[in-house]
Amino acid sequence: MADFFRINIGQGIQSATGVWYKCVQALGAGGNANTYLVSANSGEHRGVLFALKVFRRLSKPERREAFLNEVSFLAQCSHPSVMRVFDSGSFRAGDGENVYPFVVAEYLPNTLAEVIRARTATIPERISYSAQLVSALAYLAARTPPVLHRDIKPQNIFLKGHSCVLGDFGLMKVLDGTIVEDKEVLKESIGPGMPFYYRTPDLVAYARNEANLTPKSDVFQLGLVLSELFTGRNPCIPAENILADVELEPLGHVPGDLGAGIAGLLKRMLVMSSTERRGAAELMDGWLGTFERAVEQATRLEGRVF
Repeated sequence: MADFFRINIGQGIQSATGVWYKCVQALGAGGNANTYLVSANSGEHRGVLFALKVFRRLSKPERREAFLNEVSFLAQCSHPSVMRVFDSGSFRAGDGENVYPFVVAEYLPNTLAEVIRARTATIPERISYSAQLVSALAYLAARTPPVLHRDIKPQNIFLKGHSCVLGDFGLMKVLDGTIVEDKEVLKESIGPGMPFYYRTPDLVAYARNEANLTPKSDVFQLGLVLSELFTGRNPCIPAENILADVELEPLGHVPGDLGAGIAGLLKRMLVMSSTERRGAAELMDGWLGTFERAVEQATRLEGRVF
């Protein structure tokens, strides 16, 4: 029962900083944590809605450590396209024997998955989302040591107006050269380890003990997501075995006058060999140049961009 956790509607929970939050509703439950919509009832953010994510998998202490590392990392981040953390703490259930750590983050209810399904985003909006996410990856790769997200998929990308935010760093890996036995987590099929439909050649090789990881794995993974954003289809061919070679279908058609250039940028992200694939920082000029052309075109034709 240690892995079971629930906050009731209206229940209060106090953070390590002394701020009280009241539960408004449940938002979802993952393999390791439950997420709730809460309202700050004290402190300088009183009245503001937040997402409170509680780690509940106490039977897996290594995952608890990963959760705490995620909280610590996000608390230090300053990039606007990386999820912002405002508070954290621990919840003692029942007699206090079980302690569940939690984090308080931005409440961003809309995801890129919904944008892809709706197919209503304009080309300038899609290009802007792409540039912002590539910028986030360049920021992560430039950390000392570099940080790898490993779980980039439409459900983990959140929207705030015309801004795009990369969230859910539960599978992040700090590339500091230390040996961490996390390969078994990666092999948990469609669980939290490796997004089954957003696999990268790098992650597969790592799980097979064939190669080490670099930030370019995130570039490939984001390339799959952006391909789906622009064409409506993820080019990664589903495989029965998560450790099978990654195979791609031909990239779908990208509509519009800028389509050929966008397709070229996507193909540069989806290069199979990590040594030949460009890093996020190297891709920024291409995405920014394409966005500038989209702005000029939209302004000329419609008098506005968004």
